[in-house]
Amino acid sequence: MHKETLRSSVLNSTLPNSLLGGQPVGKVIQRGHYTPLSVNAYDGDRARVNKADWEALEDVISREFPPGSEGRRLVLYGGVGMGKTTAVEKVIWDWTAGTRLQHYTLLMRVPVWELATLEAKAESLQSMLGRIYTHISTEILSDALRRPQSLLLVLDGLEQLQHLLCTPSSSSICDVQEEATGSVLLHSLLHGSLLAEASMLITSREPVQSLRCFEVVGFSQTQRRTFFQQFFSEGGQAERLFRQCEQVLGVYEQCFRPAFCWTLCNVFKTQLESKNTPPETLTHLLCIITHMLLQNQKMHAEQTRALLTSLGKLPDQSGLGSFLHHPVLSAFLCISGDVASPDTTFSFLSPVMQEFLLAASFYLDQSVLEISDKRSDLYYTFLAGLSDSVQCKPIEDYVGKFDESRMSVFSQWLVGHASRVLQDGDVTKHYCVFRLLQHARNSSLVKESISKSLLKAWCYRSMQEPDCAALSYVVSCVGEMEDMNLYRADLTSEQAEKLIPALRLSKSIGLAAVTHLSTALADGRTVTLDLSHSRLEKESVKTLFHALSRSALESLNLCGCSLAPADCEALAQMLSGGSRLRVLSLRGTDVEDQGFIHLSSALENCRLLEIDLSLCSLTAASIPALSSALNSGFSELRKLNLNQNTVTDDGMELISQVLTKGRLNSLK
Repeated sequence: MHKETLRSSVLNSTLPNSLLGGQPVGKVIQRGHYTPLSVNAYDGDRARVNKADWEALEDVISREFPPGSEGRRLVLYGGVGMGKTTAVEKVIWDWTAGTRLQHYTLLMRVPVWELATLEAKAESLQSMLGRIYTHISTEILSDALRRPQSLLLVLDGLEQLQHLLCTPSSSSICDVQEEATGSVLLHSLLHGSLLAEASMLITSREPVQSLRCFEVVGFSQTQRRTFFQQFFSEGGQAERLFRQCEQVLGVYEQCFRPAFCWTLCNVFKTQLESKNTPPETLTHLLCIITHMLLQNQKMHAEQTRALLTSLGKLPDQSGLGSFLHHPVLSAFLCISGDVASPDTTFSFLSPVMQEFLLAASFYLDQSVLEISDKRSDLYYTFLAGLSDSVQCKPIEDYVGKFDESRMSVFSQWLVGHASRVLQDGDVTKHYCVFRLLQHARNSSLVKESISKSLLKAWCYRSMQEPDCAALSYVVSCVGEMEDMNLYRADLTSEQAEKLIPALRLSKSIGLAAVTHLSTALADGRTVTLDLSHSRLEKESVKTLFHALSRSALESLNLCGCSLAPADCEALAQMLSGGSRLRVLSLRGTDVEDQGFIHLSSALENCRLLEIDLSLCSLTAASIPALSSALNSGFSELRKLNLNQNTVTDDGMELISQVLTKGRLNSLK
C-alpha cells in the first residue's frame, strides 16, 4: 500500500511544467527517459571542481547508503534546473519497484511545507508523519520509528526552509513523540539527535556544513548525448541535432543543466517542424524561447514591454502588479503562495532566463542609465547578443524595435571595457572580452574595440574551446595578429582546430605542440614560427614539414625539439621544395651526422641564409657534405653556428676553405 502511494505521488508530481521548468517528473520516469546525472564530492572549495572527479549519482547513492549502514546524512546540492528533484523522485521510484535500496524497509518523504507550517506552533515528528501518511497504521509507523536503522527519510528542497535554518535553536530533541517547532525538528533531524540511526537524503541549493555533500553538476557530454537520443526517437536525427546544438555559440556552456537541455530540444524540435531557422547563438535561443512563451498571450506591444521590463527588475515586484493574475507569469516564474499576499515569493524557473531578461530590460527601460560592472558574465553576453538586430528580432516582434540610443550606449561601454581589459595581463579577462565581441557579431565593433596594438604578445594559455573560437573570430575581424604566443597552451586537437583561423592570420607563432598547425600554415601569413622544445611526433613532423614548403614562413625555431636524424630527410625535402625559409635553428636537436648530411644536400637548392646547428652531436664525418654544398656556388647560406659539436681540426679546415672563398660571412 505504501509503495503504491509513493509511486502514485511520483507520477502525479505537481512540479512546474513549462518550456522553462522542464519535463514533468512523472513522464520522465514512466517513459524510461530518465538520464543519470553527474555529481562531485564537496571538499569545502567549490572553485576546485574537476571533471575528472565527476561520478554518476547512482554510484554515489549506492556507495553512501550501503546495506548495514545507519545514520547516513547525504546532501545533494546545486542550482535551479540541475535535476535534483527528478533524481530524488527516481530514487523513490526505484525503491518502490524493488530495484534499489531494498535494505530500507520504509522510505518516507518529510515534506518541507509541513515543517514550514510549524514555525509558530509545535508538533511531534511521529504525529506529523502519521498525519501525512494516513495509509500507514499507527503500529507500523511506531515500530519503524523505534527501529530507525531501516528507515530512509527524503527531504527535498531544504532551501525553502532557510528561515528555519537561520532561526537560532538552543535546544534539540531526541524523542519522536516530543512536540517541537519546525526549527527544532529540522535541526534535530539534520544533526542526528532525532532519529540518529535513520538515514536521510536531502536536496538543497547550497552545501550544508558538517554533513556529507555532493554537488549535482548536471550532464556530462555523454549524458547529454543520451538525453538527445531519448528525446528524438530517430537515432540519426538525434546525433545530428546534438552536434548542431553543441556548436551554437554560448549554448555549450549551459548544456550541463538538464532543464536547459529539455528547453533546447523543444526549441529545436519546434523550429524544425515549422521550418524556421534554428538558433545561432545563446541570445538568439533565449529570444526564440521568449517569443514562444508570449505568442499565445494576446498582449499588445506596450504590455509585453512592461512585462519583460518588470521581470528584468525582480526581485523588485513593484512592476508586476497588473500581471499578478495573468497566466503569463507562470511561464517564467515559480510562484510560492497566493499572488495577492505580500509574503508570496517569485523565483525564475530558469536562471539563464533571469539573466537574459535583466539584460533585455536595459534595452527596454530608458531609466537604466548605465551598465553596471558588477554583473555576471552571462548578463554581459546577453547585452552583446541583443545589440545584434538579427538575434533580437524574435523578441522585437512582440515589444517593438529596441531604441538605437541604447545600442549606442552598449557599444561605447564595450569599446571602453575592451580597451581597459586588453591592456592588463590577465588573459582570462581577455577571453571574456573576445567572447562578448563574438556574441555581438559586429566586425566594425570589433575593429573599433580592438586596435592591432592591443593584440599584444600575451601568452594565451588555459584556453577552452569557446575561448579559442572567440580569439579566432576577433583576429579574423581585425585582419591579422603580430605575435600569437601559445607556447604555454596545452591544446587539445579540438581547441587547436578552433584556432586555425587565428593562426592563419598570425605573423609570428609560438607553440608547444603542432596539432593542426600544418593546416593553418599552408595558406597562412605566418613568417615566424617558434616551436622550441615542442613535442614533435613522427607523423606530425612529416605533415608539418610538407605544409611549410607551401607556406610564407621565413624563420623556424626548432631548438630543443625531439628531432631524429630520420626527420631531417623530410626537413631537407621541405627546404628544397620551394620553401621561403631564410632562418633555421636546430640547436640541441641531436640531428647527428646522418641527419646533417641530409640537410647539406638541400643547401644547394634552398633560400636558407642562417642555420644554427650548435649542440647537435655533429662530428667531422658530416663536414665534407657541408663543404661540398657550400662550394657548389648555389648555396645562399651566410651564417653557420657549429658551436659545441666535436667537429675536430680536419673538419674545421674544410669549413675554413669555404670562408676564404667568401661563401660564408659568419662561422661560429
